[in-house]
Amino acid sequence: MVSSPVVRKWVLDANDGIISTTGIVQGFAGAGANDETVLFAAMTLMITGGLSLAGAAYAEAAQDRAAEIETIEEERRRLALTPDEELDELRTHYVERGVDPDLADRVAGQLMARDPLGAQLETEYGILDQTPDTKPLLIAIRGFFAFVSGALPLTMAVVFVEDDWRLAAALAVVGVSLTVTGLVSAKAGTGHPLRSVVRSLLIGLFIAILAFLAGNVFEVIDQFIPQIDVDGDVGVAP
Repeated sequence: MVSSPVVRKWVLDANDGIISTTGIVQGFAGAGANDETVLFAAMTLMITGGLSLAGAAYAEAAQDRAAEIETIEEERRRLALTPDEELDELRTHYVERGVDPDLADRVAGQLMARDPLGAQLETEYGILDQTPDTKPLLIAIRGFFAFVSGALPLTMAVVFVEDDWRLAAALAVVGVSLTVTGLVSAKAGTGHPLRSVVRSLLIGLFIAILAFLAGNVFEVIDQFIPQIDVDGDVGVAP
């Protein structure tokens, strides 16, 4: 069964794909870009955005794993040099948690005899198992596909829906996608379903409107700066 933190992270990355693609599509549409330009922008964002998110996720996970390995090695050195101090730290941990001092002595002694490193890592750092080598790569792959899963529906709407219906279809796809991610997020235990959906929809609508207005601004600007022309209506003088 997939854990709630994994589901929540997938939802966040998918929302990133939905909202980023919405911004690009509405921005270029507001600037009067032609169909080919909007399609190219949406597909490019879907791929590069997914790769960028995957790269960032990999770097973060790899850094966390490197820090964890360093912590484990440091704890191993401390156990080798000062085992009595480590035993006392373990006993103090249980006493502070409310365990009777005599019982804490026995518990700490048994844990140190059985698995001293594991006992210290769990009580001091909350590390139950060492992160496997493949986890950063798996996190990166998950992030890529989560972003693509969010961006793909809107990109497909741009590709297959006729011009007259494209804006309405794009908004409908965004609304449905954000509703689904909001419900999944709430189901994973991150809040009330209605509030999650409304929050996602409001953010998506705000980004779409803001991007569309920004596109309109650029459409005005490109009348004076041909180098940023996106709608093909300004020719550069020879």
